[in-house]
Amino acid sequence: MGGTVRRGRNWRALLAGAAQRLWRFRLRSVLAIACAALGVAGAITAVNYASGGRAQILEQIRRLGTNLVVVSAEQSRAIAGRERTGDIVTTLVEADYVAIRRELPAVRRTSAMLWQDLRLKAGYLSKVSRVVGVEPDYFPMKAWTLAGGTWFDATDLRRSARVAVIGAKASRDLFNDRSPVGERIFINRIPFEVIGVLGERGPGLDGTDEDGHVFIPLTTAMRRVLNRDYYHALLLELPSPEQVEPAVGGLRELLRVRHRSSAKRPDDFRVQSQSDLVKNQLAAADRLAFLVRWIAASALLVAGLGMLAIAWIGVRDRTREIGTRRALGATAGDIFVQFTAEALALAAIGVAAGVLAGMAASRFAAAAGGVPALFDGPNAALAVSVALLLNLAFASVPAVRAARLDPIVALRTE
Repeated sequence: MGGTVRRGRNWRALLAGAAQRLWRFRLRSVLAIACAALGVAGAITAVNYASGGRAQILEQIRRLGTNLVVVSAEQSRAIAGRERTGDIVTTLVEADYVAIRRELPAVRRTSAMLWQDLRLKAGYLSKVSRVVGVEPDYFPMKAWTLAGGTWFDATDLRRSARVAVIGAKASRDLFNDRSPVGERIFINRIPFEVIGVLGERGPGLDGTDEDGHVFIPLTTAMRRVLNRDYYHALLLELPSPEQVEPAVGGLRELLRVRHRSSAKRPDDFRVQSQSDLVKNQLAAADRLAFLVRWIAASALLVAGLGMLAIAWIGVRDRTREIGTRRALGATAGDIFVQFTAEALALAAIGVAAGVLAGMAASRFAAAAGGVPALFDGPNAALAVSVALLLNLAFASVPAVRAARLDPIVALRTE
């Protein structure tokens, strides 16, 4: 019982003495805390930023859909052995659309698309934006939601109604902060009623920012606005991702027959599935995550080396103090525990400060990079654990050196 009380008193005296010495060498203590804090903050910020970027990609994939196929008209075509560029291909027509829906019964939903950049005007404000003619199924296929108002439907499509659903960015540019639902806009001097506002989503995987687009019924775009009898693209939805690749092959063969493609007459269309784009984006995200882990590990390692350097300098500057303590009866184990406890106390304070700084820096980096602000708890806990272990390992090196000092030699040190 008496031995236990004495050990408790020794530990309390050791901790009190360590606190006094840390306060005595304030500059060195602050530098050690800063090393630990910067390492942890850097690791947490890097990992959180990568996690936010991956979450953004996954959200884009979710709304893009992995079971969608896009048939688009090529923008150039080889004629007489030379490539013509800039010409819009007009061969993707309604007959192709009808044949696709007849020959590929597995297709669940479809929407033809036609677009052009036109001037929009609302009150005294105007801008040039992309106007896209689509069918009502376009929006559920793209997993889009409304921020206000309603969608146009099959009746509006049949009547070629002059109604529009506008993106969030287009709404801000034309109506500022007020709701545009029920308001009138002019598209190429033709009046339209705004019946809905889309929820904001940001750029997609292909870099297109649809928040600035205005969507109108396809028949309205073809007959009342653009006077076109062809499509720019067809969007098709399959029941499952497993059916996408067979459908892509079937679409190519069908359109090659209909468009009389051959070696001398290249395809004037392109059939793309979203799966290739998704795979490329996920591979890029995985590469980024791998690099970020190395950056985080390097930050923690550099911080640990900084702690090692500061602790090593501290042992050298306190050689006479070590000799005095040894002469007064302190054992080598007491010296080792003293220096290790001081380093760990500084590391713990620095790690706690680093977590708080990392949370703030993560929010700032996410806002600057345009990614969701996430806090990756498991990776943050891993960074804290690794930081404490590294600091313990690096702090033990100068602590061992201090414990091995000869008291006589230490007392003679100037």
